[in-house]
Amino acid sequence: MPDKKTVVALAKEPSVQESVTKVFDLMGGVTNMIEKGSVVFLKPNAGHAAPADTSVCTNPEVVRAVIREVKKASPRQIVIAEAAAIGCDTMECYEVSGIKAVADEEGVELYDIKSDKDLVNVAVRGYRSNLSHVKLPRRLLEADHLINLPILKAHASMVFSCALKNIKGVVQDAVHLQMHQQNLTMAMMDVWSVCRADINIVDAIRPASGYSPHTPVPIEVNCVLGSFDPVAVDLIACDLVGIDAEAVDYFRVAAETGLGTTKREDIDVIGAKIEDCYKKMWVPYIGDMSSRWPEYRVLCNGACSSCQALLAINMETLKAIGDYERRSDFTVVAGGKNEIPDDVDDKKLVLHGNCTRKYLKNHPNAIHIEGCPPSEPLLYMSISNGELVHGKDGQMSEYIRPRMASDQPVWKKYVVEQAEKFYGAQGK
Repeated sequence: MPDKKTVVALAKEPSVQESVTKVFDLMGGVTNMIEKGSVVFLKPNAGHAAPADTSVCTNPEVVRAVIREVKKASPRQIVIAEAAAIGCDTMECYEVSGIKAVADEEGVELYDIKSDKDLVNVAVRGYRSNLSHVKLPRRLLEADHLINLPILKAHASMVFSCALKNIKGVVQDAVHLQMHQQNLTMAMMDVWSVCRADINIVDAIRPASGYSPHTPVPIEVNCVLGSFDPVAVDLIACDLVGIDAEAVDYFRVAAETGLGTTKREDIDVIGAKIEDCYKKMWVPYIGDMSSRWPEYRVLCNGACSSCQALLAINMETLKAIGDYERRSDFTVVAGGKNEIPDDVDDKKLVLHGNCTRKYLKNHPNAIHIEGCPPSEPLLYMSISNGELVHGKDGQMSEYIRPRMASDQPVWKKYVVEQAEKFYGAQGK
């Protein structure tokens, strides 16, 4: 055990501003954390064009509260920075999420990382993914402070999203795509090694449960967390809403890389008590995926938590759009420790993720979806179409996103029904 425990601050005050101020005070006070006359970058989660009430993006009132708190330290400049998801326009995301309105009212700059041409090719020393170098904006690297402002939410490609995953939004599309090609979890750690936020403030006001990020079901928790350690704050955020951290692979990877504190006995939660703020979140990305859809043959030995989460959202999407029974003669494989029966028809065999590529040796005509993990909707669309949907060569913007929008109404109705069952069973 270290001589000094890692501190995670937790606040649940009557207003968002009071909670944010309380967290900064618990962490030592903003004037002791931010240098006078410094340049401060704020990195919210604003990766998709969704209104504030959906909890897809960081609550704009949390962003406002942090801006006002940082102003107490008399910085020279405050900049809100984001690189929206592939295929999304960052400025549109700012606008729709309500963050632009806050920036205008508070007099701070909105910065689109994706549009910046002045990039530095930073070496990732000791890299563990496929990222030997990362191109990052010079002005981001030269900022005096980087404050990470994630929203806590369930997430299809990572089980949940919080401080660690939010820093993925400092890279442009080319790097973003590269991160998905081999090992997203390790690539996230590599990005952290060259672009580390010095403060993490977590928006847990209305965390997004359910099949987030695209179809979230917000719940009222009304908390804010803070820490200098992104791993520790993510772990405590999981405890706050009942997410089994043992089922999330990136905590294991974070422990391997030494990025932060992964043992609860080495963490001191100060401020509010977890048990007084606790609210169980519906996270359908955790559990036994091998038997959840008995009409299909699902082989997932060795699958990471990310691919298991993607199995959940894609198989349930097939139910919602009415294609589940029609395609129940398909075999779906995730993970690298499976034995595929000889009688499987390659044309009805879907191999999900890079670690299933080896099965192509005996099943050369199978549908193989690349990525680690693959992009979120590729599995259900490939099964539905009976052929590979790969997301390359403009397919993401020309076919995948329009189809997601078309499928969204029935999918949203289905998710709402499932959420009512979950929360109704808990009497919430």
